[in-house]
Amino acid sequence: MAWAPNSATVKPMPRLTPQQRIALARKLEIRAATGEGLSSEKRIDLRRAAKNLLALNAMEERRNQSKSPAEGLVHIFDQAAEQRWSEDLREELGYCHMVHLADVFEGWAIDWRMTPEWTAKLTGWAQSLRRLADEVGPDWDPPRPTWRPSIVGFLGRKLLDEG
Repeated sequence: MAWAPNSATVKPMPRLTPQQRIALARKLEIRAATGEGLSSEKRIDLRRAAKNLLALNAMEERRNQSKSPAEGLVHIFDQAAEQRWSEDLREELGYCHMVHLADVFEGWAIDWRMTPEWTAKLTGWAQSLRRLADEVGPDWDPPRPTWRPSIVGFLGRKLLDEG
């Protein structure tokens, strides 16, 4: 039988503050510049990840300074953050699935291959999933659905080896 985490064993990763993102971006840049034995592809990956972290900071800063959502990345982030997952998702995923999936979305968001638009969308989805997890509470663990889950429900369970 595979290990199945419960809400007591899965702790949400704390969200990085803007200062932590800047510090991490600097470390990635330094590693890219000084890392002996790194391939040129790995150096490029590190620099792009640093750039995405700084872009996320800039996007959040613009969002916080704006009273009305501007076009572009801020609008994409706002739309994704306001995502209303279907009621079925509450029946498909437990609290630990939602939190883990939000962490995965946030991790994907800083991948160097993501466009700024996808970084904004994935970050918004992560925020939306965390909000849903907070609504259902840490004790929420519905039985595994007997019907075919949505793609988000499938991902949430598959990421914890329950798919």
